[in-house]
Amino acid sequence: MPFVDRGKVRINYEVEGDGPAVVLHTGNGGDLRIWREAGYLSGLTGFRVILIDQRGRGRSGRPGDLADHRMESYAEDVAAVLDDAEVENAAFWGYSNGVLIGVAFGAAYPDRLQGLVGTGGLRPINRDELTWPVDSAAEVARIAGNGGVVPEMEGCMKEENDRFPPAIEQNVREGDPRMMALSVVAWRSWHGPRSAFGTFPAPLLMIAGEREDLDRYTEKSVAEFPDGRIVRIPGVGHLGSFYRSDLALPIALPFLHRALTTSG
Repeated sequence: MPFVDRGKVRINYEVEGDGPAVVLHTGNGGDLRIWREAGYLSGLTGFRVILIDQRGRGRSGRPGDLADHRMESYAEDVAAVLDDAEVENAAFWGYSNGVLIGVAFGAAYPDRLQGLVGTGGLRPINRDELTWPVDSAAEVARIAGNGGVVPEMEGCMKEENDRFPPAIEQNVREGDPRMMALSVVAWRSWHGPRSAFGTFPAPLLMIAGEREDLDRYTEKSVAEFPDGRIVRIPGVGHLGSFYRSDLALPIALPFLHRALTTSG
């Protein structure tokens, strides 16, 4: 399994297949294995698929300082992985908050992103949420002490009356709560979203469940992108929009083929 060293943080990634490159990136929960467990690899034949363990997840390093979890670092990790894999540009597919990393990557490296697919909702960014808490350490301790992403996943399962498949659920539960907490708090200092939305260089496709984001914030966010659209999957929520790869792949594949072909 290849690694790329990013200063004091080692980033693990895997590459499968040949063809135009597509990066698969997780959100707050889970590591790169959830894409395999959900069946995406078998549906992406004809592409060079690059799966990344973001910092703090899977086999990647676990930096303990808040500054090491700024959004800019996550975007730079993607660029470093592409460099190490000798890939000039790629499409990016992110799940949940992983799509924000795709936005940050596209804003920082506009010539390297050919298209962005996001699974799950993309809510408008409230500038009041972009400030650091007065006591960041206490906020990190609070989120980590509550179990990191696990309460969010359990709440989602209850609200949607649905569950991840057992392997994905276990993967998310095994994540390090402190790493998730550090990223959540550190990302509040990222002031890129609003300006990045309006000037985003690549086409965007959001795939969301019909039963998630009932206020339709995602539609409002997508409307801010120069070339963005959203497709809702009937009958599923935030969980099903990801693990039902049999529903998501037929929506994403035509977009990926067009984006990777027209972008050269």
